[in-house]
Amino acid sequence: MGEGLKIRLVAVGGPECFAQWEGMVGSDPVTIGRSGECTVQLDDPSVSRSHATLVFEDGGVRVRDAGSRGGTSVNMMHLEEDETIRLHDRDLLVVGPWKMLVHIPEDVPPPPAAESRLDESGGGEADSSEVAGGTKADGAEPKGGRGDPLYATRASIFMKLKADGTFDREVGWSEFAEKYSRVIAGFARNAGLKPQEADDVLQDVLLGFFKVSDRFEYDPNKGRFRGYLKRVTLNAIRARHRRKRPTTGYDDSVDPPMECDLDAAWDRQWTEQLLQRAMAEARAEVEARTWKSFELYGVRGVPADEVAKDTGMTAAAIRHAKMRLTRRVREIVERLRDSEG
Repeated sequence: MGEGLKIRLVAVGGPECFAQWEGMVGSDPVTIGRSGECTVQLDDPSVSRSHATLVFEDGGVRVRDAGSRGGTSVNMMHLEEDETIRLHDRDLLVVGPWKMLVHIPEDVPPPPAAESRLDESGGGEADSSEVAGGTKADGAEPKGGRGDPLYATRASIFMKLKADGTFDREVGWSEFAEKYSRVIAGFARNAGLKPQEADDVLQDVLLGFFKVSDRFEYDPNKGRFRGYLKRVTLNAIRARHRRKRPTTGYDDSVDPPMECDLDAAWDRQWTEQLLQRAMAEARAEVEARTWKSFELYGVRGVPADEVAKDTGMTAAAIRHAKMRLTRRVREIVERLRDSEG
């Protein structure tokens, strides 16, 4: 790998005056802010003149808040001034009113200890026309095959869908719907469907899986589930468009109109549901007061002194909880990404 990484920031929420930026983060840092001198210029009063900086370090791209007024967030978690955190492919970066999807195709996972710190303190997609069809490799290093000791854990939900027992199968379907319904319906709405039509697409996808669940084989070596579910959902949306606008010679391969980049629209929905699941899992591991301090200080960016008055914790304990839970949420997200794409 050379001294730098190519990165693309795609706006998936915010004013239309900024759509995307693509370039190298190498020896020269990439600056983000309102100033015309910034590499990535975001023209909005809520964005500081010099808001955040991207730097190439330890083989990856790290983001640092530059003392901005409104703050910078990565995956819903607020950065302190001078705190840096490594960005990963498909992370969500929030600056002012913009929510940006991060694309780093050559990203290599860092050592566990290199994830986040304070400076002062030291794909491809599955190709399927029906749920029961096969999938292609997505170009990534195959992971999670049957020889992988984690395979049983990763495929557990799909095994439940095939269970002979009625109760186990119902649990499997409840879990499947809870995890992926928001992704499917949100993607359908971004494709221009009305809420009722998006709900119909959701039901079509779930029904399709249900019909073939007794013979469905999930093999991560043939493609990641994220890409596979995207293809199935997109096919359901195309079918909905065909019923709305039947025309002779309609090309099934033509994607429906999207409000933003199709891949970005899907990846935003997918990343947000992973974050919600990771947050819920991490929340169950700590006391209510600790989680409250994390939500206020780590997610909303409320000053530590104010959070201390509200929770009865010391400012030092609040900062420590934030660092620990930020790391824990990241670990859970990476585990989910590794298992589901």
